[in-house]
Amino acid sequence: MKPNNRLLGKYSSQLWYIVLIPLFFLVFVIGYKPFNIENSVLCSYPAVWAGENGRYQFNIVMIMCIILMVLVLSRTLLYLLRRSLSKDGGNYFIWISGEFLAMTLFTALYVTLITKGAMTYFNALLYSFIFLLAVLIFPYALITLSQLLKSAGTSKAAIVDDTSSRVRFYDDKHTLKFVIAASAILYIEAQENYVRIYYMDADQVKSYQLRATMKKLEESLTSNDLIRCHRSYFINPSHIHALRKDKDNYIYAEIDDLAHTAIPISKKYYEVVSEQL
Repeated sequence: MKPNNRLLGKYSSQLWYIVLIPLFFLVFVIGYKPFNIENSVLCSYPAVWAGENGRYQFNIVMIMCIILMVLVLSRTLLYLLRRSLSKDGGNYFIWISGEFLAMTLFTALYVTLITKGAMTYFNALLYSFIFLLAVLIFPYALITLSQLLKSAGTSKAAIVDDTSSRVRFYDDKHTLKFVIAASAILYIEAQENYVRIYYMDADQVKSYQLRATMKKLEESLTSNDLIRCHRSYFINPSHIHALRKDKDNYIYAEIDDLAHTAIPISKKYYEVVSEQL
């Protein structure tokens, strides 16, 4: 399954993992002491400045900090690489596996250090893998499932809206000239005193020329989720196939028509466009 762009496209989506997973670990492990952990190596080998009564809590807090640091680094990098990851659903779940592996490696290193070598690194690795998997699978599954369900609900609502949402185009005399489903519009180009609307009809790209200005159309287009990408263009982000730069550093959006038509993206609007993908 391809990860929804809403799941990867906003850093707030990553904050759920960064905040809730370490918090769940801390509360669950200290509060419930699962898997007889209070009698494990985490209690037998306190840090030198942790008192007799605080060694268990101290070691759990340290492991929580390891989880937190891995998540901050991983989720920030995931956000920066979200466009390439969103092309293949398998990449996202491989990323989660790598994230968990990093937590396991660093936790095993910490366990080896606090035991002063009494537990070998490979034994600590196995111990950490089983322990972290048993605890963290719950928050990982719940957060991912809730975000996917939310994204699916949003997508379903968008599909329903597409069937009923229509953009009505009026000319400069405020006469209704053209009505089309918002989802069918590819992009709109300004041509002096006219605009040309490019849209999909079945599997063909068609166009309609209207005597009007972008300024007069802007409010209607924006309310129907089209975005300005250039002084002379509005574009439908749901039809963007890819963003690319040419050798002169100019940015273009490729439309998902058969010709992969390239629409220029001004630097002024680049962030706005990229955030919608």
